[in-house]
Amino acid sequence: MKRWILIIGMAVAAWGGVEAQQMHYDYEIGGSVLTRDALSTSDFFTLSQEQFNFGTARSMAMGGAFTSLGADQAAMVLNPAGLGMYRRGEFALTPMVTIANTETANTNPYGSTSSSRFALGNIGAVMNVFEGSGRLLSFNIGMGYTRLADYNYDYSFSYGARDGRASIADAMSMMLEAGGWSADQLNGERGWGIDPWGWPGVAAYKTYLVDQNPYGVWYPAEIGVNADIEGGTSVRSRGSMGEFSLAMGGNVDNKLYFGFTLGIRSLERRMDLYYGEAYTYGGGNGYDSDTQAVDADGYLLPSVMQSMGMEHRMRLEGVGVNFKLGVIYRPIAGLRLGFALHTPTFYSLDRHYETAMATTSLGPTSDTDQTTHEYTSDAVSPILEDNGPSSWDFVSPTRMMFGVSYTLGNVAVFSVDYERAWYNGIRVKNQPYLAFGPAEADFKQDFKTYFKGSNTLRAGVEVRPVPMLALRAGYGYIGSMLKDEQTILSTPAAYKTNYYTCGAGVNLGRSCYIDVAYCYAKQQMTEYMLFYGNRYPAQTSSEPAEIYESDCYTTELTRHNIALTFGVRF
Repeated sequence: MKRWILIIGMAVAAWGGVEAQQMHYDYEIGGSVLTRDALSTSDFFTLSQEQFNFGTARSMAMGGAFTSLGADQAAMVLNPAGLGMYRRGEFALTPMVTIANTETANTNPYGSTSSSRFALGNIGAVMNVFEGSGRLLSFNIGMGYTRLADYNYDYSFSYGARDGRASIADAMSMMLEAGGWSADQLNGERGWGIDPWGWPGVAAYKTYLVDQNPYGVWYPAEIGVNADIEGGTSVRSRGSMGEFSLAMGGNVDNKLYFGFTLGIRSLERRMDLYYGEAYTYGGGNGYDSDTQAVDADGYLLPSVMQSMGMEHRMRLEGVGVNFKLGVIYRPIAGLRLGFALHTPTFYSLDRHYETAMATTSLGPTSDTDQTTHEYTSDAVSPILEDNGPSSWDFVSPTRMMFGVSYTLGNVAVFSVDYERAWYNGIRVKNQPYLAFGPAEADFKQDFKTYFKGSNTLRAGVEVRPVPMLALRAGYGYIGSMLKDEQTILSTPAAYKTNYYTCGAGVNLGRSCYIDVAYCYAKQQMTEYMLFYGNRYPAQTSSEPAEIYESDCYTTELTRHNIALTFGVRF
C-alpha cells in the first residue's frame, strides 16, 4: 500500500548533518506528540474546514442544503441572495449542544473519550430597508453570527508493552543530532535558550532521558536496550470558529435574487496534550528482576529509567475576513436555481506554546552495589513558554456552490446543493522565523502535492402535514481533500465526513416560531504517528537509515449536535 509521510511544519527535512560526523544526512523529526512549537500543514488543513450544517435549526435539519433556498439566516453564510426572499423582518437565536465521541483503533482507551459543550449556533436579525413598486421589489440587510467549525473533543489511549518498540527517547536523540547541539551547549540555563523546536530534546537531556556519549552520539541514557515499552497519550481540544456577517440581499421581479456578505471570522483553539512511557525489564523494574537493564554493550545501567511524561499546551487565536456573492433565479413557479461564490478567507493567527517534561528513575545504593535500589529519582524540567513573535497569516480555500430546489406549494420542499472547495489552494502568507521547519514555499508545495479540491453534497426535504407543523430531514457528504487517502499527516485531521439530520418546526402564530434539529456526523480522520525521528544517509553512502517511529493510529470522531431556534418576525 502506498503511503506518504507528510512532515512539513513538524519536521526537519534535508537538514545538514552534524559537523562532528563529517557526513550529510536527511532527517524526519515530528509526530503528533513531539514537535508542537509551530503550525503545520495539518493544522492549516483543519482550520480551513467549514461545515454549513450548524447555524439555524431549520438549515441544520435539512442538511444545510440552502444555496437555492432563502428566508433563513443560514443564507448569510451560504448564499446571501436568500436574504432577498424575506418579506418581513426577523430575529432568531439558536443555542445548541455538541457532543463528541472518539475511538482509536487497536488501542486501549482510558480517561476521557467524550466531550459535551453548550454553544451558540446562530444569532442574528434581518431588516427590510426598502420596498418598491418597480423592478427592485425589496432590499434587506442582515447581521448575525453563525458557528462554522467545532474543535471540541477528547481522546486518550494506551498501548501495551512490547519488546523492540521504539521509544520517544530515540526520536528525541535524533532531534538533538539533527539540530547539531552538543551536551556542552545544553548544560545550565543556556540550554533553554535554543529554538523552541528543540525544547523536547533539551528537556529530555535535562531529565536524564537522553545523553551524549564521548563520541558525540545522542542516545537514550537510562533506558536499557532490553526494555519493554508501553505508553499512552491524551488530547483535550477546545474551541470553535464562527463568522460575524453583514449581508445584503435584493429581489428583482420575484424572479432574480441577489446578495453579498462581508464575513468576519473569529477563531479560537486550545489544546492540551500529554504523552508518557513506562519501561519494564523482564517484567520488573530493572533492579529487582532476573532480567536487569543493560546498555548496548551489555553492562548494567547505574540508574534505570522507569517512566517519562511530557505535556504540551497550545493556544491559537485569530481573525479572518472574506466576501460572498450569490444569486438565485426562479425560472418557473416552485423551481429555484442558486449559485454562490465564497472568496478565500484571509486569516491572521497568534499562537502561544508551552511544554514541560518529567522522568522517574531507580538508582543503586552505591557505586559498587548495582543489584539493589534504595531511592527513586525524579527529574522535572521547568515549564517552557514561547512568548516570541508567533503571528501566522494564511488563506483558506475558495468555495463555489450550486443549488437547486423545488417547492410543492405549501406542502413540501426538496433541495440539493453541490459545493467545490479547492484545498490545494491553501497558502501560508506570513509566518514567524523558524530556524527548523518549512518556508512559505514549502507549505505551498505541500498543498499542491498532497491535496486536491473536495466535493460536497447536501440534500434536504421539508414536509408540512398541517400548516403549522414542518417535518425535516437531510444528508450531507463532504468528500476527501487528499489525493491519496493513505497520506499520514503529522497530526490527525478529518478528511471525509458523512452526516444525517432531522428536525421539526412549529409556527406559534404569525409572529413566532420554534425549530428543533438533530445532526449525527461521523468524521474519518487521517492516520498519524505519535512520534518519528528518522535519519537517512546520503544516497552515495552504504550506511543504513535509522528509523525510530511509533505505530500508526487512526482516531474516529463522531459528533451529535442538537439545536433549538426561537424566532420572532416583525
